[in-house]
Amino acid sequence: MGFSVQEAPLTEQAPRHPPMQGAGINLMAVVSLVCSLLGGFCFIGPIFGLIFGFVALNQIKQSGQRGRVMAIVGIIIGGILAALWIGVGILKVHAPNKDSGAPVVVMIVEPQVVSPIQAA
Repeated sequence: MGFSVQEAPLTEQAPRHPPMQGAGINLMAVVSLVCSLLGGFCFIGPIFGLIFGFVALNQIKQSGQRGRVMAIVGIIIGGILAALWIGVGILKVHAPNKDSGAPVVVMIVEPQVVSPIQAA
């Protein structure tokens, strides 16, 4: 009783997992980081950085794109800068106003000698 082994012809097999579509960097993650970094110049930058960062994380989770770290850094920097802008705004509103807008009047009085003869 002999067993013979037959070799299967070599053919290309389809990959088990299709390649990920859109494996590039997520554009929203890049925009989030840029907006957050430029947020030191204007108040709206960190707000856009936060929004784009959260949108980017959602897109990255669904599509498998790269850029998760950029989105997270954009969210962190955007959050910190937004908190700083809000804090500065609160301090400006509640800080005592040293400039009342009223003109300053300075009166200089020179000392005068009073003689006892004139006082009588």
